[in-house]
Amino acid sequence: MNIVHDLFPARLALLADGVPVPDLDTVTYLSVRQIKGSRSVEALRIVLTDTTIMVAADSSSGPVLIFQERYDRATLKLAKGGKAESYLTTITGKFIVFGKDESSCSGCGSRLRTWNPYRTMNSSKDPTE
Repeated sequence: MNIVHDLFPARLALLADGVPVPDLDTVTYLSVRQIKGSRSVEALRIVLTDTTIMVAADSSSGPVLIFQERYDRATLKLAKGGKAESYLTTITGKFIVFGKDESSCSGCGSRLRTWNPYRTMNSSKDPTE
C-alpha cells in the first residue's frame, strides 16, 4: 500500500451515485454541501492510497475508520497547496470533494494525528468486494 495523500485536519462532502455533479472547474466543499442529498463531515483525517480512500474520525474510544472505498484513479484531482480542494469519484459512483479543515484548531487534542491506517486497513468492508 502506497500512501498518495494524507490530509489532517480535513473536511469532506459526498454525493451519492446518480446525484448530478457540479461543474468540476468551480466545485468546492461548500457548493457540494448545498446540494440536496449530499452529506458532509468535518474534523477528519483522509488517507489516499493508490486505490483506496480511507476516512477516519475521532471518537471517545479513539480514531475510527468511518469510510473506506476504492476510487477511480482517473477521476482523482489533488489540490496543490493552500485552500484548494481535491475531488475523486469512487468506483461505486460516489463523488467526494475534500480539503483542509480551516475551521478546526489544526487537530488540537485529536488522536487522529497518530492514527495508523496500516493497522486498521481491514476494519471496514469495501462494498465493491
